[in-house]
Amino acid sequence: MPGFILLDRDGVINQRIEGGYVTCWEKFVFLPGALEGLRLLNECNYQVIVVSNQQGVGKGLMTAAGLQEITRLFVAEVEAHGGRIRDLYYCTHLEKDDCQCRKPKPGLLLRAQAEHHFAFAHTFLVGDSEGDLRAAHAVGCPAILVSDPPSIDLRNLPHAPRVVVPSLLDAAAFLLGTGR
Repeated sequence: MPGFILLDRDGVINQRIEGGYVTCWEKFVFLPGALEGLRLLNECNYQVIVVSNQQGVGKGLMTAAGLQEITRLFVAEVEAHGGRIRDLYYCTHLEKDDCQCRKPKPGLLLRAQAEHHFAFAHTFLVGDSEGDLRAAHAVGCPAILVSDPPSIDLRNLPHAPRVVVPSLLDAAAFLLGTGR
């Protein structure tokens, strides 16, 4: 019985800009398979919640209103392709602010859980970084790493993901038991 799934945004749903930030809609590029993966999750009754660090706002590279506009457009595009985003949680603080919501700290995940009442043990987090894996581990949430090839050394992590996949579509296939 599917329930909730937590997704990072940059590097899972859209292309991560190495050394930079998605600061406008024109820079938001869906990763191959992301829209199809979101549609499949929706069709199988997964409630998708996005949990994402967005310190570009804190750095002054974009405004909170700009982030809201990017979000509005990306959610509309997901819906146009048959998917649905149930909710979104962003941390816009700077890394140096040492807030509790910036992954790898679990604040965003805890807030989502408090508002949507899901069990972490039965809710996967799909991310693309060690910070995502550490946040999932902090709350007892199984994780899937989207990385092709793996971008981090997994051998010595106490919080290794259940599986490493090349795309959100492959993560959806893993969760739905169809494996690709």
